Amino acid sequence: MRKILIIIISILLIIFFPAKGENKDTLIFAGDYIFPPIEYLDSQGKPQGFAVDIIRELQKRINKKIDIVLVPWNEAVELLDKGKIDGIEFMRVTDERKKKYDFITYLESFSVIITPIDSPIQSFIDLKNRKVAVLNQDVAHIFLTNISKTIPFKNSELVLQALIEGKAEAGVLNYYTARYLINKNNWNAQLKILQDKLFSSYSGIALPKGSPYYFEINKGISDILKSTYYRDLLTKWFGEEVLLRLEYKKEEAKSQALIFIITIIALLLLGILGSREYLKREVKKRTQEINLAYNFLKEISQKDLEDIEKICFEKLKELFPNSRIKYFKRTNGEFFLTYSCPQEKGYSLTIEDIENIEGYRRYFMVERSIYSVLIIEENISHPITYFNLLLEEFQNALTRLYIKERIDREKEINEIINLLSKKEDENLLLENLLKRILHILKADAGSIMVYDKENKILKIKVGINLPREVIKNTVLKEGEGIAGWVLDHREPLILEDVYKDNRFKIIEPRFEIKSSICYPLIHKNEPVGVININSLRENRIFNHDDLSIIEKFAPFISAYIYNEEIEEKIFKLHHETLITIVDIIDARDPYTGGHSREVGDIAINFGRSLLLDEEDMRRLEYSAYLHDIGKIKVPDFILKKPGKLSDEEYMIMKMHPIWGEELLQHISVFRDIGKIIRHHHERWDGKGYPDGLSGNDIPFLTRIITLADSFQAMTAFRPYKRKLTIEEAIQEIKRCKGTQFDPELADYFIEFILKENKVINN
Repeated sequence: MRKILIIIISILLIIFFPAKGENKDTLIFAGDYIFPPIEYLDSQGKPQGFAVDIIRELQKRINKKIDIVLVPWNEAVELLDKGKIDGIEFMRVTDERKKKYDFITYLESFSVIITPIDSPIQSFIDLKNRKVAVLNQDVAHIFLTNISKTIPFKNSELVLQALIEGKAEAGVLNYYTARYLINKNNWNAQLKILQDKLFSSYSGIALPKGSPYYFEINKGISDILKSTYYRDLLTKWFGEEVLLRLEYKKEEAKSQALIFIITIIALLLLGILGSREYLKREVKKRTQEINLAYNFLKEISQKDLEDIEKICFEKLKELFPNSRIKYFKRTNGEFFLTYSCPQEKGYSLTIEDIENIEGYRRYFMVERSIYSVLIIEENISHPITYFNLLLEEFQNALTRLYIKERIDREKEINEIINLLSKKEDENLLLENLLKRILHILKADAGSIMVYDKENKILKIKVGINLPREVIKNTVLKEGEGIAGWVLDHREPLILEDVYKDNRFKIIEPRFEIKSSICYPLIHKNEPVGVININSLRENRIFNHDDLSIIEKFAPFISAYIYNEEIEEKIFKLHHETLITIVDIIDARDPYTGGHSREVGDIAINFGRSLLLDEEDMRRLEYSAYLHDIGKIKVPDFILKKPGKLSDEEYMIMKMHPIWGEELLQHISVFRDIGKIIRHHHERWDGKGYPDGLSGNDIPFLTRIITLADSFQAMTAFRPYKRKLTIEEAIQEIKRCKGTQFDPELADYFIEFILKENKVINN
């Protein structure tokens, strides 16, 4: 329906809309109908997106009505080239396009490489001769044609689907579109976006050369870019990350400008001063300083914040070999000695203490707050160009990396929240979750403890980098230890030396915790556990920023643990109900007592050997234990008859699978296993009952139960037949492969029985 609508709109545009400039009061802008979140048609065929909102705001600024028509990209370009519209609302600027159009830009645009999560592709270099999915006639399509085996698609979503379906090894798309579609379709576990930025340029409105509306549109866009509305739009469509990128770019520009200014000053000084010898010395000195600055920038380009701090401190030691140098980082309102020369043990000072230290002092700021302070205990009376440059670059790097870390941290927090929505083994999921939290907080060890309400104790559910004895032996009563205190008071704690805190219960063997966060996990006003995050390094002291990060995902962890606990209780209740029903079934027949339990046990162990998933194992367990539940409706004189049944009696007995399905239809938790039970007397060759199903038409789990049921019946005592040995039963299964039993599954079952029998004999 949407495609038909687009074709009709395109035809109407070409036939009826006047050429550019004929109607001064109404302009027509076109765009791509499927390029979210930039521009797209919603489910009702209405234009939506960042570019659409920009144009809607523009029409208010220039006092002109602007009609927005979203069609396939090729058609939009064709309409502009034929003069049927006044402009395109969002087009990436290229040198080739500049020859045909005048641009008014309003967004930095770049492409990224997207790959499957386990792909070996790491960067642009790896795309050579690879199958790469691209958008038809996009910049990436044109550029990569001679480098990769490009596979063009008509929209961005198809590009990503090609990666998931294995039709391409990588894809190249606009960053914002790729991120939007991956989040929208919940593909974070299947696809990843690489760091490389490709074809970075600006995008915006494309007008025909010499458009009479260029100047008024240019002024309107300029006003929008200066307004808070523009920043609100960026946040609305792209999240806070794009704002952080803008700040990052500003700081990067400052850094480059600083080097350029210093170079110019050095050159001007050389031009003013006349002495040749002086010039030589100055040239050598300035060149050396610029080289040192360049080397410093080069050295820190791929480093993290901690590494840059170390590198900068080492450079300062080279500059001032005979001075006492100290570098303090702010944590919890005080300043902790992180690096020193000569080396000293770490300690904390207040801002007043810092102010009282004699010598040179330099504060480094992040987001208008003091992040750290450098102290050189000597008077630096004359300016040292390289020294000043070094500190300026360190400040810029600090700002850049702080912003980058915030972006990465927010991304990881979102990934953690998404992780909690997956259905995985509880311990494995919580362990992966804890690893990610430790990574975000740059912590060394941690644990998630769960609260046992019945016994009123806290126990470690998962632990990372903790001694096994600690994980195994830590059991805290209500209010005991720091975790007990935190859960009891429902207050988080940040501690610097946990062993000195009298609330801490000493558990051997000790391991040196320098700083710790202990956070209570509460859901629906019920305590469910505690999360502990530990630092084993003196220079990593947790602060309230770290605490606020834990606050973001603690509710999700609490809800997950609470729900898992509820599910476990429900499962336990279902299981107890199940066993009670099984006992009732088996109690009716003195000759087959214990049959249902044994069939259930055999089927469950066989299912595990086949590596069935959790849901299939649940259904197999329920249906195997209850496979004979329909016998409840079979009269006692038939069920308990010691001899052979008459034809009429046998016909009634053959009804028990149907009655079993009917009984379970009234119990919601067992409703989905009715068909499995109904068909457990079907045969592979179609000669079974009640429906005469054959081959793969018989449910897979039913085929497992048929084998377990037959094997148990063959190897158990019955008054009307001889009990077979394991070897005889195996021979009987081999004989009936392809007639009574699934032949392939029968082979796996025989292998399973032989292994089980060997284990029992051993």
